[in-house]
Amino acid sequence: MKKKLAFILATVMTIALAAGCADDISTTSDTEITKESSDADYLLGAIIWSTDDGLGAASKEAIDTVAEALNIDVIYRTGGFDAEAQTTDIENLIAAGVDGILMTPLVDASIDEYMKVCEDAGIPMQIMFRNIIDEEAYDYCMSSDLFAGYVVEDEAAAAVDMIDKLVEDGCTTIGLLNREAGNGVVDRRQQGAIEYLEEEGIDYYTTTLSSTASAADAADSTAQLLVAYPDIDGLILSSGSNGVIDGVVNYLKTTDIKLTSFDTPADIVSSFDAGNLSMLTTGAQIDPVYAMINLYNKLEGTPFSETPTEINSNYIYLKNAEDTEMYNEYFDTFKTYTAEEIVNLTTMDYESFLEEVKSYSLQSVSE
Repeated sequence: MKKKLAFILATVMTIALAAGCADDISTTSDTEITKESSDADYLLGAIIWSTDDGLGAASKEAIDTVAEALNIDVIYRTGGFDAEAQTTDIENLIAAGVDGILMTPLVDASIDEYMKVCEDAGIPMQIMFRNIIDEEAYDYCMSSDLFAGYVVEDEAAAAVDMIDKLVEDGCTTIGLLNREAGNGVVDRRQQGAIEYLEEEGIDYYTTTLSSTASAADAADSTAQLLVAYPDIDGLILSSGSNGVIDGVVNYLKTTDIKLTSFDTPADIVSSFDAGNLSMLTTGAQIDPVYAMINLYNKLEGTPFSETPTEINSNYIYLKNAEDTEMYNEYFDTFKTYTAEEIVNLTTMDYESFLEEVKSYSLQSVSE
C-alpha cells in the first residue's frame, strides 16, 4: 500500500538575510559601466540572485568568460528577490544603456511584466536557470519579438535519475526533504520525484523545509522525519542551498541512510568518503553560457530561431569521490569552452547548437 504523508516542518525564519543583499551590485570593472564608458560591442545587464554563493560565483565566472570572448561588457545586479526589486533592476540597467537583459527571474508570474519593460526600451530579454510556468506570462513572452528565450535544466528528469540511483543502492523507502512551494525550479524537482515514486509504486514520506532553512534546521527536520518513519533508507534533498546539505550530510554520518541531493556540500570528497552520499546533481553554471550565446546571436541579428528558444540543459552527476576530483579539476575555474570554442558556438545552426547543449557532461568537459 502506498504510504504518503506530508510531515510539515514549521520553520519560521526572517527574510532579512535575503533583504540584506538587496543593494549588492557588482560589475566587470571597479567602476560602474555605462554605454558611454564602454567600448565593447555590446553592454549587457545580468540579473542574478547573487554572485557570492557557489553557483552564483561560478555563473558570474562563466558569463565573464563568454563576455571576454565576444567583446561584451556586463553590469551585474544581485539581491533582488521580489518582482518590484527585479523590475527596478531592469529599469536601472536600461538607464545605464544596456543592449539586452540576461536574467534569472525569481517571480514567475511577473516575467511578462519584466518583458514589457524591455519592450518599452526596445531591447531583448533572455532568461537563464528558469522556464516560464505561469501560462499568461508564458504566452505573452513567447509572442514577443524581443524575447530571446530561456535555458533551464530538466528538473523532473534529474529527480528521476536520483531516485533510480537510490533504488540501485538498494533503497526501498524514500524520504523527501522538500522545500515550501513557490520556487519554480524546486517545485518541478519535487513534482517530478513524487510522480515517479507513485508511478513505480515506491513508498515515500515527505517533510517540508522553509525556503530560508539553515543547516541546523535541515538536520532537525531530517531527524524528525527519520524518527517518525524509521523504515526510510534513502533521502532526496530537493535544494541544498544555504548550507542545508551540510546539515543533512553531518546528521547522517552515524546512520546507513543514503542521500542524493541537488547542490553540493562544502567538502564533497569527505561527504562521499563518509559513506552516506550517493549522488550529487550539480553543474548548472553552464546555463548562463548557453543563454548568453543565444542572446548574443539575437543582438547580432542572426538568431538561432525566428521564435523564442526553449532550451533544456543537462545537470552533471557526481557519484563518488573520483567524480568529484575530476569535477574540482575542471570546474574550480571555468574550463568548459575556450574563447575560440565560444565564438564557434555562435556560428552553429540551431540543431547543431542543441546537440552541443545535449552533449554537456562531466566527461565532455574533461575531454
